[in-house]
Amino acid sequence: MPAVTPLPAAQRLTVRAAADAFLDTVPNPNTVRAYAAGVGKIALRLGEHRPLAAMADDEIGEGQSTPTWCAG
Repeated sequence: MPAVTPLPAAQRLTVRAAADAFLDTVPNPNTVRAYAAGVGKIALRLGEHRPLAAMADDEIGEGQSTPTWCAG
């Protein structure tokens, strides 16, 4: 089972910073490249510069609800 990685304790952690923190936990560079495309699209959809703490859980879920992998 994957481990839970705590996010950096920053006052204004943004969606992009959280996405980057997630990608930093992936050990395989090929997997990072593959994940970065989908994670980047989700971050753009949610608003990269928005404070993560200001987002509701359902809003984050909606950002993941549309296809991102293999979607142009």
